[in-house]
Amino acid sequence: MHQTIALILKSYAAILFLENRAAGAVLMALTFLHPNVGASGFFALASTILFAEFARMRQAYLEHGFYLYNSLLVGMGIGYLFSPTPTSFVLIFLLSVLTFLISFMINTLFSPRRIPTLSLPFSIVTVIAYLAALNYAGLFSTLVQMHHLAEITLPPSIGAYFRALGTIFFLPSHIAGIVMALLLLAISRIMFVMSIAGFYTGTAIHALLIGSWSMALSDPYGFNYILVSIALGGVFLLPLRHNYFFALLGVALSVVFVDATKIFFNYYAIPVFTLPFNTVVMALLFLLATIGYEGFNRVIKSTPEESLAYYLQTLFRFGPRVPNTGLPFTGTWNVYQGFDGKWTHKGAWRHAYDFVIEKEGRTYKNEGNLPQDYYCFGESVVAPVSGYVVSCRGNLPDNPIGTVDRINNWGNYLILRSDEGFFVELSHLMQYSLAVKEGDYVHVGQIVAKCGNSGYSPQPHLHIQVQKAGFLGSETVAFRFGAYRIGEKMFFNDLPPLHEPIDSVLPSPNLQMQFGFVLDETFSFDLYKNDRCVDSVTWKVDMNHLGEFYLTDGDNRLYFHTTPTLFYFYHYEGTESPLQKLFALAPRIPLTMAEKLRYRDYLPLYLVEPKSRQLFVEFIASFVPSRYKREFWYTMHAFSIHSSFGTVVLSANRKGFEEIRYDQTVLRRRS
Repeated sequence: MHQTIALILKSYAAILFLENRAAGAVLMALTFLHPNVGASGFFALASTILFAEFARMRQAYLEHGFYLYNSLLVGMGIGYLFSPTPTSFVLIFLLSVLTFLISFMINTLFSPRRIPTLSLPFSIVTVIAYLAALNYAGLFSTLVQMHHLAEITLPPSIGAYFRALGTIFFLPSHIAGIVMALLLLAISRIMFVMSIAGFYTGTAIHALLIGSWSMALSDPYGFNYILVSIALGGVFLLPLRHNYFFALLGVALSVVFVDATKIFFNYYAIPVFTLPFNTVVMALLFLLATIGYEGFNRVIKSTPEESLAYYLQTLFRFGPRVPNTGLPFTGTWNVYQGFDGKWTHKGAWRHAYDFVIEKEGRTYKNEGNLPQDYYCFGESVVAPVSGYVVSCRGNLPDNPIGTVDRINNWGNYLILRSDEGFFVELSHLMQYSLAVKEGDYVHVGQIVAKCGNSGYSPQPHLHIQVQKAGFLGSETVAFRFGAYRIGEKMFFNDLPPLHEPIDSVLPSPNLQMQFGFVLDETFSFDLYKNDRCVDSVTWKVDMNHLGEFYLTDGDNRLYFHTTPTLFYFYHYEGTESPLQKLFALAPRIPLTMAEKLRYRDYLPLYLVEPKSRQLFVEFIASFVPSRYKREFWYTMHAFSIHSSFGTVVLSANRKGFEEIRYDQTVLRRRS
């Protein structure tokens, strides 16, 4: 029962792109300003839930809210158009089932392209309902007039916005619009601003086209401008400056679509409803999804602010959405050439790195006349990723120093298809040094060849690139190195500068074991305040339906991920707790052997800023993303991690953390 109530409240909120249940309760109550709209909408929800239960598809509408909110819209639309009679409620039931079926079909067709269903099923079904009703004697009634709703007087330019907002719920009333605007303002400043910007941009363009500001303000379909602006300005696209352009462009397109649709639909006296909003938003999203647009919101959170925060946190902590690869060597090497290099790495092959070994400023001993004089010649080359060998060659001779093979540019090479699906090429390998063959599976860090001087290589060096396909000569793509060291400093998801001595990161089997958390493991601590034990804390390892692992104390969740060389936290859900503090204290833990390491991390605002400042920075960050960045340095030494927030002591002989210290609080692991 509790779950069903939550679903109902969520469906009301979802019409405004919200996930807040309290907002859903307010919106549900608001619909009863027009009792027939409220009752018909609620009946449509109940009908859909009953049908889904009968069809044994409860899980479908649990996971996809559009099954419910489209039926809700249909019910409210029928309640707005038709008198409340037994016949109208029979029609609502049938149309709710039809809406469910059409929603399922549209989602099946569109979801592979990441195109949302939106309220397109509602738009389709209401047209069907209106046309069918022309045949049903005694059902059709006049549209509800404004005087049936509670109203206040506002200046036309202001009142038009609130009326348009209220019309989204079939409540063309200033009072309904004001309540909805306050909800948007309380939950998301970005959505509130976009609703205003979308409405007045659309109205201004409409006024320009028809030559009348007052007529544009009174257009009953101006709510489409609000929906388009919010959908593209923060929900399905990230709330960033360039996406605001797409949002307002979508609004402008919807103006023309509304006017064109009205001419056609008015012939049959059919309301336009949300068809312009659905068509314009879906068309733009289809284009942007097809071209792999970077500003697409791939992880939609409950508000645009949360989506932006998640995106910026991911961007600053883990770099842009490009492949990450390990280093193709062990020990210390130097960067000889990077992206857009001085000599090669141009055009379609600009994304590549060359490495050599330098000692006392030179890459060779003696006179450097022989390949064997070069420190990197014959050194082991290791797999930078785990995956399959898709192509290789190893029989080309190594060039005499100063000469190159212009025909076989890449020389002896190895192309791997990583487990993540991208391709990595290693080139200029030593003749007959390949330790693997095509079709072999290799693990990251496995020796696969030796560094040579084959191909277009005037001196021995190791070349690495990430490319679009698995054949020789394929166009390269941007990438980052997952982890490397320069002295005591460790860098993650970054690119090293020229000539710097780079150390590879070797995994520590002991640390890998300590942070190889498995489901249902528990970690118990005594909590001390000012040296006095005041409580106990137990954390359990759990997993959600997406396969994401997290630590939980029963109420809060701290999500984590583990790679061969790194354990890190990436998301927190809940209120203030020791788990939240742990995120700030140890956001990353390198699982590598080193005496001492220093590394930086960028923490989300909710870990380091008061709520009042968060609201300001989150809004400003949509225009100036760098304002979100909060950088902190960490030092890992002698099984402990130190920062300005406190200290975390790692266990030396068992999994997890031994002691956690912050402020006047200490968590000590139980025996």
